[in-house]
Amino acid sequence: MNARRQFLIGLAALCPLLASAQPTIRPGKLVRVGMLYTSDAKSDQARNKVFVDTMRELGWVEGTNIMYDRLYADGDAARLQALAAKLIARKPNLVLVSSTPEVRAVLAAARAIPIVFSGTNDPVATGLVKSLARPGGNVTGIANIGPELGPKRVQLLRETMPGISRVGLLITPVIAPMQMERKLIDEAAARHVKIVPAIVNEAGDLEAAFKLLAESRVEAVITTHIQLYDLLRKKIIDTAAKHRLPVVGHRTSLAEDGALMSYSSVRLEQVRRAAYLADKVLKGTSPADIPVEQPTKFELVINMKTAKALGITIPQSVLLQADRVIE
Repeated sequence: MNARRQFLIGLAALCPLLASAQPTIRPGKLVRVGMLYTSDAKSDQARNKVFVDTMRELGWVEGTNIMYDRLYADGDAARLQALAAKLIARKPNLVLVSSTPEVRAVLAAARAIPIVFSGTNDPVATGLVKSLARPGGNVTGIANIGPELGPKRVQLLRETMPGISRVGLLITPVIAPMQMERKLIDEAAARHVKIVPAIVNEAGDLEAAFKLLAESRVEAVITTHIQLYDLLRKKIIDTAAKHRLPVVGHRTSLAEDGALMSYSSVRLEQVRRAAYLADKVLKGTSPADIPVEQPTKFELVINMKTAKALGITIPQSVLLQADRVIE
């Protein structure tokens, strides 16, 4: 058997595997992009708009050459796996997600569908990719820089409240990156501020956590970079307000909902960049060959309404650092 014939036979045997690995995109056929989120549709309106608008700029027009399937767990992560199976049954060409649990749910439903994430913590440590430069599988996206920003939040709090001595920290110990974030915060606070941790693994833990913090006489609370706290942000703010405790948030959305301030990467910019990676995948580049990106833009948001309600004067030195002030 000559070499050319051997090659053709091998290629014929491989074709069914290739077909099952990634749906074929035929001219004139709508590309299908699935979206799986732990949150609800209302809270994801801005994120969806940014993604769809950016895709349109890249030539993907909804209803013309692309369609979107959006599924939401409405804050209940336990529903993700069933929703992922439902989404995969519709044979998407690509799935867009945000967090690590969403990636894992899709992988459990189908190992070969291309996945792009718009913000996960340390995708190498969690095993989603082999490395940032060479993901090596069917997953790529934008990695959060979140836990690393914990010390900056401590610094901003100390600049804002120079005499502060005790700070509460909401933590979820079962999440691996939490350990690194807490270590960095403890190191930043050493010799200046005592950090009082309070465990919140689910919504029902919030009241007890804040009761503990109040009894420990903390003067402010810092949230850590955990998706659960994104989902619980309004309840966190409301509970903190009952105890008249200022909150320094890990996401802009917390400051928008009433935290004293937040310092974080710009989430919508991460979504915009995720659209560029999705565009590459849909045009034929394997996720394995698309480097995972990290945020380059960060923002400090200060809520002056909350500051006034709590009788806190924001120093000019902090105001000058703000990217946005909510009046």
